[in-house]
Amino acid sequence: MGMPDEILNLPSNCGVFALWCVIRQYMLDVQPTQLIELSRHDTEDGTFSIGLAVALYKLGFEVSFYTDDDPNQQAKEKIAYAEAEQLGIPILPALSYQNIQNEMEDNQALVIVFYDDLDGVGNHSLVYSIEDKEICFFDSLEPMSREVFEQQRQVEGICQQAIVIHCYHAVESLHLN
Repeated sequence: MGMPDEILNLPSNCGVFALWCVIRQYMLDVQPTQLIELSRHDTEDGTFSIGLAVALYKLGFEVSFYTDDDPNQQAKEKIAYAEAEQLGIPILPALSYQNIQNEMEDNQALVIVFYDDLDGVGNHSLVYSIEDKEICFFDSLEPMSREVFEQQRQVEGICQQAIVIHCYHAVESLHLN
């Protein structure tokens, strides 16, 4: 099944697309509009990594959020951080490439990473596979070398953010606020 038009036609849609990839992995029936709403996507900023972590938590996933210190948080991002703290989502120091690989291989976790794409645009991607020398994403046919990925994660404003999705617990109903 291809990406729904509601997500495909969304400006700055990478974060919502990453969420959609996760729910497809778990074969959950969640409407694209719910993902857009839960992630607090807007046309100006797209989504923030911490907002995606909150959305996943509300969908029933056990998640941890990893980041370097971010001294330039935007107002919408600060709101999401406060909500994550209130929900008890762990906010931990950034993961290394090797740690991401370990989470996927040893713990069978799904991982969404934030990095600057080669056009200089911040991008959220669900990792498809990761090996010692390259990483592949659900939203790209081309693998990225470890060296380039590590460089693109260290661009100013990216903060090496990652969301580790440990497992899923069914929820009674979605809380969209």
